[in-house]
Amino acid sequence: MKNVVVVHYHSNKGNYFNFSMWQWLEGQMGRDTSFSRFDSFGIVGSLNYESDYFQDQVYLIVKNTDWSVRTPDFKINCHPGLSKVEVWIVEGDDTLYYSRQAAVTSHAYRRRQPHAFDMAVNSKRFDYEWAFQGWLGFSYQKDATEFRLWAPTAKRVELILYSSTTENASVSQVISMSRGSSRTPSNHAKNTHGVWSLEVKGDLNFHAYRYRVYYRKRTFRDTRDPYSVATTANGRRSVVVANADLKPKGFTVKHGKEAVWRLSNPNKAVISEMHIRDFSKSETSGVRQENRGKFLGAFETGTKNQYGDSTTFDYLKNLGINYVQLQPVFDHHQTFEADGSYAYNWGYDPENYNVPEASFASNPHAPTTRILELKQLIQAYHDAGIGVIMDVVYNHTYSNSDSAFQLAVPDYYYRMNRDGSFQNGSGCGNETASEKEMFRKYMIDSILYWIEAYNIDGFRFDLMGLHDVETMNAIRQAVNAVDPNILLYGEGWDMGVGLLPENKAKKDNAYQMPRIGFFNDNVRNAIKGAEVYGDFKRGFVSGEATEYELAKGMLGSDELASYLTPDQVLNYVEAHDNYNLNDLLLELHPEDDTTTHIKRVELANSLGILMQGMAFMQLGQEFLRTKLFPTGPEGELTAADKKRAMNSYNAPDAVNQIDWNHVTLYKPTVDFVKELIRLKTQETAFSYQSFEDIRRHVYVASANYGSGLVTVNISGAGKVFQLVFNANEKKTEINMT
Repeated sequence: MKNVVVVHYHSNKGNYFNFSMWQWLEGQMGRDTSFSRFDSFGIVGSLNYESDYFQDQVYLIVKNTDWSVRTPDFKINCHPGLSKVEVWIVEGDDTLYYSRQAAVTSHAYRRRQPHAFDMAVNSKRFDYEWAFQGWLGFSYQKDATEFRLWAPTAKRVELILYSSTTENASVSQVISMSRGSSRTPSNHAKNTHGVWSLEVKGDLNFHAYRYRVYYRKRTFRDTRDPYSVATTANGRRSVVVANADLKPKGFTVKHGKEAVWRLSNPNKAVISEMHIRDFSKSETSGVRQENRGKFLGAFETGTKNQYGDSTTFDYLKNLGINYVQLQPVFDHHQTFEADGSYAYNWGYDPENYNVPEASFASNPHAPTTRILELKQLIQAYHDAGIGVIMDVVYNHTYSNSDSAFQLAVPDYYYRMNRDGSFQNGSGCGNETASEKEMFRKYMIDSILYWIEAYNIDGFRFDLMGLHDVETMNAIRQAVNAVDPNILLYGEGWDMGVGLLPENKAKKDNAYQMPRIGFFNDNVRNAIKGAEVYGDFKRGFVSGEATEYELAKGMLGSDELASYLTPDQVLNYVEAHDNYNLNDLLLELHPEDDTTTHIKRVELANSLGILMQGMAFMQLGQEFLRTKLFPTGPEGELTAADKKRAMNSYNAPDAVNQIDWNHVTLYKPTVDFVKELIRLKTQETAFSYQSFEDIRRHVYVASANYGSGLVTVNISGAGKVFQLVFNANEKKTEINMT
């Protein structure tokens, strides 16, 4: 690999003669490389650090011929997936800058611009001056289309129209846009001086477009619209589409009392997580070959496995769940196999937030196909009485160099360090800044778009702890105005350093966020144990003494976190991350016979589903879904196979696809879980809406430390339920009085 680094050097004396770069890799000899050109910052040079593999860090000194003038030794951090890294160095400043806007704020920079990096590190001042609270994107009419882009730091913006929606279509027009003239910092509804707009006469339906954003007089980048609702197949160009062409036959949007499938009591929710490709990719699904792994395969009816039992959509309708949670169905970064087909990807690499994913469409090259087919899927589930929840990933973008956000307003939408590098609380190379007004607006606009255009019934926020409390409450308020029965919940892990602890939308701050739910990892770990990056822990079903935590879970978990109401509690034992429940128990108990193993699975399911609060499960945990796919020479599981099953985000279909024959092979367990789901969704006793009601009706009769036994009495609607959760492998005498 070349490991390319572009270096910009500024001399505050204007002296650039006899300067060169000394470059080296760890443990290797260095070599001299010349600068090649000038730019408005100073001189520019391009370095290749030749290596057989990607280098996380490379090294550099800028110096004159006799080394009498030299910079410190700079260690440059590189990022996989980027074709090059760009850095800026200012003579007399020992900071290595990763952003030009950060570099020009240096006190050593000759033409210093002290506010040039405000969008990153002084966003309140920047937002006050530039933020805008109006519509963005495009507004189509048959005789004219208006375009709006928020790009306050741009010197000039042009609209590029293309001759067709193919990925390599030629440019048909380049038209200059106008900057707004209204500067009203105290009224952002009218504050248009950071907004570029243009009205184009004629019918632009099915025209592809991009924006050309000029950062300086001759420096520009082309970007898709951050507010894209349709794109070309590769997602790199936006497409204008009339609303009339985005509505499939029979599709209707309903809210409030008309949306009869939505629950007014979220504690009755049983949510099944599924991935569009996994759901029907296997031939055991019985789905037609052309629909496997696609939106169309997710609602095909009449499908059966080789034993004649119902699979896929028909199976879900029979299971009794009331919601499905779709792993990312928005447009995400794709890689391709050698034959040109889409490679497997969970989808947590956002590209275009308001556009469905092309790889799930029957025809990815037709801009509206993915939109129409996803809406057909949603309608089919609504007709079956099942709500559809989206897994949304607003906490980071796939790329921090060519995302639509970074190209439109460099360094604004992300949390940045003062040297121009990106904060990385997500672990994915960047994290977005929800506390900044225009990204908060974007999140709210995007959520409302999915609700109003697609009739989505809820949202699961990936790494929600990276977002701020104020933004999540603003989203809840905006959603309530449409339909308060729409569900909001997310991963409340404490991540990143860009927010104060009290401002993070994490589980510890649940008391600040009414009607927003959190994954209850306390009871997850107490029930089944855990596997995190290969570190294994046992839970109740494996004999660990976690009776105390389970007792608290049966009472609504309000003593385990600062929950205000039970509907903030999302109980679960398995999700797409880490080992499946089945695979974890196989690892923890290799000596178990099949009967014992199944009993552990059933015990874990019963605890996860019957606790007070909402219930969540990964599709297949009720029929012992596995991701352990053996590749050893004798058909045995290798260490690599096990590691892959722990984090299968890009593993092949053989690992991730659902084996629908399991619904027959483990039918008694499926029937057992169906009864648990029936209790949860239909019996008042398992869905109390306040902790006061729970204390009045739920009594933990026994939860002695190390006993392997939790017994609970629950009353509701004239019935009394006596629950016995017994993790002992021998018969145990129980007194339920």
